[in-house]
Amino acid sequence: MGMKIEERDWLYSLSLIPGVGSRTLRQIYQNFTSFAKLAESPQMLRKMSISPEKAKAILEKLNPEAVWQDKMQREQRHIQFISIFDEQYPQNLREISDPPVILFYRGHLRYLTEPKLAVVGSRKPTPYGKAACAKLTAELAEAGFTIVSGVAYGIDAEAHRTALRCGAGTIGVLGCGLDHIYPPLHKKLYEEIADNGLLLSEYPPATSPHKGLFPERNRLISGLSLGVLLIEGNEKSGSLITVDCALDQGREVFAVPGQIFSPLSAAPHNLIKQGAKLVTGAADVLEELPLPHKPTVCNRAQAAEQRLSSGEQRLLELIPYEPIHWNKLFECLPPEARQRLDQELLLLEANGMIESLAGGYFAKRKNGSVKV
Repeated sequence: MGMKIEERDWLYSLSLIPGVGSRTLRQIYQNFTSFAKLAESPQMLRKMSISPEKAKAILEKLNPEAVWQDKMQREQRHIQFISIFDEQYPQNLREISDPPVILFYRGHLRYLTEPKLAVVGSRKPTPYGKAACAKLTAELAEAGFTIVSGVAYGIDAEAHRTALRCGAGTIGVLGCGLDHIYPPLHKKLYEEIADNGLLLSEYPPATSPHKGLFPERNRLISGLSLGVLLIEGNEKSGSLITVDCALDQGREVFAVPGQIFSPLSAAPHNLIKQGAKLVTGAADVLEELPLPHKPTVCNRAQAAEQRLSSGEQRLLELIPYEPIHWNKLFECLPPEARQRLDQELLLLEANGMIESLAGGYFAKRKNGSVKV
């Protein structure tokens, strides 16, 4: 049973107070069983272990007029949220040690009910890492996973984009409010996720990004998911924070092996040595996380083609149904596009648009329908 609308209004207003996060909101609710009741007995707030400054800010906010103004502004700006008291709140997130009381969102809440896998890694991946991410994310999306990541540069962005190209679900968890697009260069990706997937944040919409919020956000990436897949990272990679959260939450941890000479192989190789599951294909993940998913026929290639970059579209147009050699494709591309040839070939193959043949040949698939 969801909260009454009046309760939602009180909760929203309290969440806007600087310094009032999920811990304080849970503490208030546990003591009062209603946010509205707090306004009726403010003296009780002083008996709780809340700083005098924070208590003063809460009491100043707790008046019907202020709450009504917040409600009107929220409706005018189309701000949407769910709370831990709502049925739509994801059960696996509800069960972690410090779940957010409120989740602001843009997009489609139905992805919260789907089986989810987090894909994380370096913000500056190698071409191998990006290609591995494209291949594995496409396979995992086909298998039935909604892909969760943090909308950062590198592996995060590659995972989101691949899921979108496959016509699959993806959830972006932000370390700032939904009013902020961070990093700014991801404006297009941000809007694509909002339109076709789901953006989530535990922070009020106006919250600016800063370093302290991103490690805190990582517990939600793992908490939403059945497991975490790491693709590239050095020994001090920030992605290891998400891995640590996953281990604390009892989630499965997976890692992709890398090139032994690359510093970005350090994190996944160390995890594999410590017992993480080595992954070279979606089947390795499904051995640990089997999904109750019946194979259905879908035209993955058709869905993905609608989201190709201009370079990928150009390459696809160059590849005929008859075999063509890698060297010929290389010669046909402009110099600035040649360095992405291998990566784009892997992505087109992962999306079911082309097939790799013996001897360095490639051919466009005559039937884009594949089983997922």
